[in-house]
Amino acid sequence: MRPILLKGHDGPLTCVKYNKDGDLLFTSCRRGKICLWYSDDGERIGTFKHSGPSAAVMYVDVNFHCNRMASASMDQAARIWDVETGKVLRELKTESGVRCVSLALGDKRVAVLTDPWGDNPSVVNIFDTESNSDEPIQKIPMDFGVPRTNRALWGPLNKRIITCTDGGGLLSWDVEKGECIEERADHEGGITDFTFALDQMTLITASQDMSATLYDTTTLEPIKSYKADRPINSAGISPLMDHIVMGGGQSAEKVTTTAGRSGKFQALFYHKIYETEIGNVKGHFGPVNSLMFNPDGRSFTSGGEDGYVRVHHFDPEYFSLE
Repeated sequence: MRPILLKGHDGPLTCVKYNKDGDLLFTSCRRGKICLWYSDDGERIGTFKHSGPSAAVMYVDVNFHCNRMASASMDQAARIWDVETGKVLRELKTESGVRCVSLALGDKRVAVLTDPWGDNPSVVNIFDTESNSDEPIQKIPMDFGVPRTNRALWGPLNKRIITCTDGGGLLSWDVEKGECIEERADHEGGITDFTFALDQMTLITASQDMSATLYDTTTLEPIKSYKADRPINSAGISPLMDHIVMGGGQSAEKVTTTAGRSGKFQALFYHKIYETEIGNVKGHFGPVNSLMFNPDGRSFTSGGEDGYVRVHHFDPEYFSLE
């Protein structure tokens, strides 16, 4: 399995995201650049830039039809882009840096997660994308004293928003009532990321306690847990095989004193049912910050602290693995 190495960023990667068809790949970095690539051969299509000074882009999300893309930026703004022209359609200003953004199914609403500032906690701001108002139609503040919230993503049918925190909490919020209805604290370290399976029936968390956990999306009951020997920054669920992939590594500030092998920067594959490691893919010389399976299950992409994006197309032998 020879990777396609993509070098379009001059800073650490923060997010890699396929569209629903799996033919396009969006990547973002801490230097403010968002790149669009063909996922098949790695050809770069273009770059998304706005007119103001650049700031770290922490997350991107793409709608079902792949004509709109939303980005979360640390310059206190979330932006909605026209994918075809690369132009900014809406700029949603917030009171603090934006950590995550999520487009609701149907594209009528967007959830914007802001970082805590001063005495104010993290807040999920819900905007109406069809309205000309720059004010959110709903605000869901996180509890005071709770560590920073890292993700806020729409659940199935837009009925819930799932969030995860630096304190290891995983929470499910009723959007209509604005109340927390389910809460889990199974991780001993912060949850840096979580992703849904393709059908959104399950989700997998990535934690600094060196583990990833598979949950039922509706009840937030843990199903399986996968133990590693390094902090985990991101994880994904294969839509084709009973496999999960996860990656991370030694923290970024210690990388300069560590060789790639001892820094544990490989992408790890585990059997989803048996919880056993079945292989790993090396290549990055810094922590893996983001991972995602292609929706067709025949490739996956990783983005690292080293600024590289690696697209891996699986060999035919991979699909014969049990």
